[in-house]
Amino acid sequence: MILRKGFLRRKFEAALIRLAIAILMGRNVARSLVVSRRDNNDMWYMAEQLEGIATRISKNYP
Repeated sequence: MILRKGFLRRKFEAALIRLAIAILMGRNVARSLVVSRRDNNDMWYMAEQLEGIATRISKNYP
């Protein structure tokens, strides 16, 4: 089977970005003692943006 150029690298990079998403969303806790509400909202927004980036990387920017 012939893999398209960079297939494994794209999938690996997308997986790393999704790991970052899991970390950011895992910090999203209601009334967190260590994270302000504004920072909490910002992290959630960043996670949403990263998901789009991970999808585009994984699909080789269609």
